[in-house]
Amino acid sequence: MERPPYSSQEFSSFIKEHSRIINKVCWIYATPKVPYDDLRQEILTNLWLGLDHFKGESRLSTWVYRVAVNSALMAIRNYKPKTETLPLEIPAIDISSETFDHMTEQLSELHELINLLLPIEKAIIMLWLDEYSYDEIAEIIGIGRNNVATRLHRIKNKLKSKSR
Repeated sequence: MERPPYSSQEFSSFIKEHSRIINKVCWIYATPKVPYDDLRQEILTNLWLGLDHFKGESRLSTWVYRVAVNSALMAIRNYKPKTETLPLEIPAIDISSETFDHMTEQLSELHELINLLLPIEKAIIMLWLDEYSYDEIAEIIGIGRNNVATRLHRIKNKLKSKSR
């Protein structure tokens, strides 16, 4: 494994700057079989190894999204169970507020619906929810703009039909 010409401090700053994207991709793609922390580590490794290959042909955040989504998809594809684990039930901290509770409930419902989607559909809807343009989504995912529009329309219909 070759080390890119970036100090760990520079890379740490880079990760802090793009942590929102990385965390969001991990949150969307994490499963009991591919846990959040493992997914995050895989993404960070691929960013570290790929940073010196960034050519500046797109925004850095677009490149980070592409690396993160591709890393998540590869981790899911290459998943091989190592050991069987049992989920821990950890009680949530009680932060009582009607607004917070309502938002948490809505986010939980959205997460459940998004988890019903195929991996590529998850990537498309996540980027759309993050207000990326069709052209930017097409560039990140590696499909045509019209294909993005068509898939997004189908994804929205799929989510609507599942939410009822």
